[in-house]
Amino acid sequence: MKGGGVLGAAISGFRATRRMSGSVVALTLALLATPALAQRTEENVNTQSNDAFGRSVGNDRSGLYNTIEVRGFNPSEAGNVRLQGLYFDLLDLVSARLIQGNTIRVGLAAQRYPFPAPTGLVDYELALPQDQATLSVELDSAGSLVEGPGANAMFKLPLQGKRLGIAGGVAGREALRIEGGRHHFRTYAGLLAFRPADDAEFLLFTSKLFTLSDEARPTYFPAGLNLPPKLPRAKFLGLDWTERDYILTSSGLIARFSLGGGFRVEAGLFDSLRSSAAFADLVLGVTPEGQIANRIGVVSQGDKDKSLSGEFRLIREWQAGPLSHRLTASVRGRSKDRLFGGSKQLTIQPRTGSGTVFDTPDNWPEPAYTLDPKNEDRVRQIAGGIAYSLFWEGKASLDIGISKQYYTKTIDFADPALPDPVARDRPLLWNVSASLALTHRLILYGGISRGQEDAIVAPDIAVNRAEAPPAIRTRQIEAGLHYAITPQLGLTVGAFSIAKPYFNLDPASRYRQLGTLTNRGIEVSLTGRLAPGLSLVGGMLLLDPRISGEAVANRLIGERPVGQVRRRIAANLEWRSGGGKGPFSVDLVFESYSSRIANAANTLSAPPRSSFDLGARYRFAAGKAKFVLRPQIHNLFNQYGWQVSPSGGFTYTIRRYLGVSLLGDF
Repeated sequence: MKGGGVLGAAISGFRATRRMSGSVVALTLALLATPALAQRTEENVNTQSNDAFGRSVGNDRSGLYNTIEVRGFNPSEAGNVRLQGLYFDLLDLVSARLIQGNTIRVGLAAQRYPFPAPTGLVDYELALPQDQATLSVELDSAGSLVEGPGANAMFKLPLQGKRLGIAGGVAGREALRIEGGRHHFRTYAGLLAFRPADDAEFLLFTSKLFTLSDEARPTYFPAGLNLPPKLPRAKFLGLDWTERDYILTSSGLIARFSLGGGFRVEAGLFDSLRSSAAFADLVLGVTPEGQIANRIGVVSQGDKDKSLSGEFRLIREWQAGPLSHRLTASVRGRSKDRLFGGSKQLTIQPRTGSGTVFDTPDNWPEPAYTLDPKNEDRVRQIAGGIAYSLFWEGKASLDIGISKQYYTKTIDFADPALPDPVARDRPLLWNVSASLALTHRLILYGGISRGQEDAIVAPDIAVNRAEAPPAIRTRQIEAGLHYAITPQLGLTVGAFSIAKPYFNLDPASRYRQLGTLTNRGIEVSLTGRLAPGLSLVGGMLLLDPRISGEAVANRLIGERPVGQVRRRIAANLEWRSGGGKGPFSVDLVFESYSSRIANAANTLSAPPRSSFDLGARYRFAAGKAKFVLRPQIHNLFNQYGWQVSPSGGFTYTIRRYLGVSLLGDF
């Protein structure tokens, strides 16, 4: 397909739209076809973000949301991931040597996107070879929220003009963890692109990630209604025998080609394999003075997940006067097999008594243990659907989709005394969304959708840890306005309501459904150019999460979910010399979080926190090579804060540190 864009349908559908000067439709809906830059020294998440709802480019990210948190939910664990616009049952991470970046698609960014998910999509973009050979090499002292020296290289090499090319890269880091200690990270990826014609593209890729000798970070669970004491950051207080190894392999094939007569095919087949040896370090009953009631370790080895997934689409596009039509027939599915359980909970006692959180337990011996046999979890799912999209240039759009799901989940417990459950679901899912240009600057949008997604796996502290509930049904309604303040600056204000079953720990520490969680919120995005050389990606989320159901009515839990914030603000501000074309730029990143509920009874909260990151870029050339020198100070004022997991575990935020990178395109 010409251009190798993120989503062929969106590119062709909006080609005319992008030519409209100052139109609100052009400004807002063009984000569905953001082009990839040819060289990494030109990457800049601030200038490549079309809204403040989440974008990642290279090592930087912007916006309110990311791959693990969108509107209070985790889209990656829910299975709401797309690669080049196609369904991909991603098990965890994607190698950065394979990916150009990702975009969070919610609200207006999900318009004209077939079969959207109610809780948002993570749309990954492959780093594709172009018609120019490039080699990018980066040396740095810190990566994304982790210290330690690292290096990576990426290449794009045309072998036969734009018809045939390869791309890929390697990376490694000797990481200094946030909580102290080290681990080793390695990754590599390769991609082959074959374009036999302007309207045909075939992509074949593979990637592998290794995280080795990663010792478990302690997680602290408070006693009573008091916060844990302030712990020394970057000092390892864990157990030196809890080294974890993690390997993730992802491979795939993508095909896009025209059949003539307005018909085309888009298809992808993806394979993912994850294996790990995992430990958890849980510190229980922590008092404000640092005393602990108990410390347990959870050990599990031989965990393995394997998923084969993909999607086939037959697309028909046609023009009737001013109206553009697109009809998509899709079949997608997955076959997922998982080995889990068999873990052991180990009670750990310090040699000198009850111990405190400040102890350095490097010399605590590893208890003897024998692991139990693994359980097997199998998911088979297939869905067939039809989506229709209508686009009236500069006026309106309408999207309708319907799909039938066939879902089966079976669990084979190793313990013969336990029954082996089988869950089946055959929901009919649908979505309707529309946009209307009220004026040349103002657009109104809205939508309703019903979906199905995976529930989150039980946490380590649960008595049924690592169990995965069957898929759950979700629903969402949203509406909003986008106003083009100028052709380069846009304001979006939206409201949403999302409902899904709520899973968490009951008073007996069993992970199960406790009710229904409804997240109602307002999100605001102000993004674009404020003045020549000055750009802003700013957003705010106001969230009202509430649980309803029998557990709340019987006062087993409170009505607020653990770990969710009520307010978040994120802003990236950048000034570049020469009116946006000079070699020097300065950027400031601000993030602010409200307090968050920290226990099921809603009687303890983690305090609000804010942080600033200050960075700069200096661009220069040496011969034909282009370079960017980038220093960044993370957590500029060294603010101390707490993060809280949905199960009530506390971990502290990163300390202040300086990272410096040198990136060159050759």
